[in-house]
Amino acid sequence: REDIMLDLIAPDEKVIDIGCGNSLLAIKLRDKGVNISVGDVSQKVLSEYEKRGIKSYEVDLEDVDSIYFSEKFDWIILSEVLEHTRNPEEIIKKLSGYTKKFLITVPNSAAYIFRWCIMFNGRFFTQWVHHPSEHLRYWSHTDFMDWLHAMELEVKESIPSDGFTLRGLLPFLPKIWKNFFGFRMVYVCEVRKKE
Repeated sequence: REDIMLDLIAPDEKVIDIGCGNSLLAIKLRDKGVNISVGDVSQKVLSEYEKRGIKSYEVDLEDVDSIYFSEKFDWIILSEVLEHTRNPEEIIKKLSGYTKKFLITVPNSAAYIFRWCIMFNGRFFTQWVHHPSEHLRYWSHTDFMDWLHAMELEVKESIPSDGFTLRGLLPFLPKIWKNFFGFRMVYVCEVRKKE
């Protein structure tokens, strides 16, 4: 996912990675010449980025009314974040005021591996192991495309970052049959213009 996003974002663009955790994406983007900021609820995470010269914002996605940025961004990244939140609709609505473009990644809950779990184990993938808010929302690729449309986001591209390729022999499978063979997806979205 990170390699895909690195390729999509041009140097000098202004970007914020929200819910960044301890990802190296922000550091790689900074090294590429991107004007990168991060947003997270963890002060420890934010202070580590600040030590590396990356601007940070405290962002609590559970309290969207508290979200405020002093600037607008060319891109907002939400990578493996929305499925952990109880209010993704409110999050997108609020953040759409700060950007025209999103890079969003979520796991595809209809991927082959989860279907096989149901067939052979009789259960969906584990909803949580350490904390009940690990995954609160589940979307198939098709469902998420519909959801993005309902959120007034136009999907410019959906790119599988991984999936079933028969050990690399059939690398095209996740690209042509995303809802079955794609595992994690990168969605390149633009906020639809109001008419």
